[in-house]
Amino acid sequence: MNDQQENRLAIIPALVENSPHKQLGRTALMKSMYFLQTLRGVPLGYRFSLYSYGPFDSNVLYDLSVAESLGAVESKTAFYSGGYGYEITVGDKARWLKGRAEKFLDKYEKDVRWVMKNFGGLTSSQLELVSTVVYVDREAAQSGKKLSMQKLARRVNEIKPHFSEQEIIRFAEDLSKDKLLQAAR
Repeated sequence: MNDQQENRLAIIPALVENSPHKQLGRTALMKSMYFLQTLRGVPLGYRFSLYSYGPFDSNVLYDLSVAESLGAVESKTAFYSGGYGYEITVGDKARWLKGRAEKFLDKYEKDVRWVMKNFGGLTSSQLELVSTVVYVDREAAQSGKKLSMQKLARRVNEIKPHFSEQEIIRFAEDLSKDKLLQAAR
């Protein structure tokens, strides 16, 4: 196991421990990794692309399965009225795994706490929306484009038509207030 993978694996139980309910779903884990890397600059080495529920990298799910097999986290299926999801909790070997990446975790501990403080209370649907807003904003910024809030909302709505432009603008304005957007003004 190389250092980067060890760091990525260790950040999973760290996120779970810092989450409001000491558990995460897969969507929350995926978006938390995206926010850590994109908004906080934590060098995780993922290559996120836009997918059905927002930014996605299958390597996050691979890392989750490795962390589970090592006993650092446990994952179980949870059934809800609208379907099912997953509940990821800390496992018996979390301390051992985190100890192997102690310097990395110490360096980025504030970032983990920041992500959970700012996004840990959002629903899967809200995480899908917020992460897509950030993704579209970053895509425009990389192309050197500036976007009005209306153009940003229109673009996100084209990708995610189940969210209204007003709802998108509300979340985008919150991100903008916190200086988390680069292209949108």
